Amino acid sequence: MRYQDQLFQQRETALLEAARQLFQSQSWDRVTIAEVARQTGIGKGTVYKHFPSKEALFARLVLDRSRMHLIELQTLSHSAPAPEAMRRMIRRAFEQLLADPLQAQLCLHCDRPAFQERLEPPYREQFLELEAEYMALFSELLQNSFAGLQLSDEHCQHLLWGVEACINGVMTRIASGGFEHWADPIAFDAYFERVTDFIIAGLHGQAAALLAAAATNE
Repeated sequence: MRYQDQLFQQRETALLEAARQLFQSQSWDRVTIAEVARQTGIGKGTVYKHFPSKEALFARLVLDRSRMHLIELQTLSHSAPAPEAMRRMIRRAFEQLLADPLQAQLCLHCDRPAFQERLEPPYREQFLELEAEYMALFSELLQNSFAGLQLSDEHCQHLLWGVEACINGVMTRIASGGFEHWADPIAFDAYFERVTDFIIAGLHGQAAALLAAAATNE
């Protein structure tokens, strides 16, 4: 790699790390590109050579960490027979978010329509590609877990909407700080186990219901 390219990468890494630190101590709307530049000792104009907007910088934080998480889940998907691998993947996805609550907050923010509307097209496309990879991974596991039911792609899509809703709920709970303010608090580990049980039971029930409805309509 050329020296200039190495410097470019080092600056970009420094900018991303500075942004993470700032987002951990301040809300999204209060952090500015100027603050990120000051934090790293890099000129504001140079920041825009790496990221065209604050939204792009924000998105890059989410995309990079999400890709790392996806690689781990892809490996985990081959660690056991499909039904058990599905359970392990769901639990691990929760643990990944708990280990990095900022990622949960960033993901929720990036999912807002207003944020996506402001985001440059190349970054929006990356989010769509990443979502497709996650969907493909879970769809493959669903097909293998319910091989005897012969689920169609449309069936898998219906089932994954429910899984997504549960994962978003867990993400919101992690981002909000947990259960300490509840009258009857629950530890995250026990919470993850119960939600995972709920998802697995829901998948079984809904898969059977979808196929029954399809048979009735034939």
